[in-house]
Formats: sequence, C-alpha cells, structure tokens
Amino acid sequence: MFFNGSAFWFVMGVVFVLVAFGFKAFAVDRGWRLNWWKAVLAALWYAMFCMSFYAWGTLVGEGEAGAGLKIFALGIFFCVVLGVGLLRVLSHGVEG
Repeated sequence: MFFNGSAFWFVMGVVFVLVAFGFKAFAVDRGWRLNWWKAVLAALWYAMFCMSFYAWGTLVGEGEAGAGLKIFALGIFFCVVLGVGLLRVLSHGVEG
C-alpha cells in the first residue's frame, strides 16, 4: 500500500520542505521578523493542520466515516481560529 511505503513519507518530507521554504519566502516578502519561537508556532500549526487530515483518513479507513468527518471539521475549525491568531502574532511589528 502506498501509505505504508517509504515513497509516501519521502513525498511528505519533500512537501514539508517546500512548505517551509515557501513560508520563509512569504514572511520575507511581507516584511515579517521571524525568530525561533514564531517558527515553532508556525510548525506546530502546520502539524495540527496535517493531523486533521491524517485523523480523517484513518477513521474513514476504519469504517468510521461519520466520526472522521466530525473530527476533521473540528480540527479545521481549530486550525482556522488558531491560524488567525498566528497571523496576528506573525504580522505584529510590521512597519508600514
């Protein structure tokens, strides 16, 4: 199965690196000052976002599609709320 193989995890690692470099370029373009704790917050938010999809996929695979959809919706709701807060923290201190 694709998700149990090393190819899937290789692709996931490539996607994470691309997202990290894209985030860094986006932050530089916006004039944000990133330090280590802001980068950790952004990485934790991204991990929570990905875990919402992982939980949904796992529950659908186990035949619990209704529960998977509810967990997915709850996770995405929290990601949206925390994403807005993270955006405010990251953009704080922007000159302009």
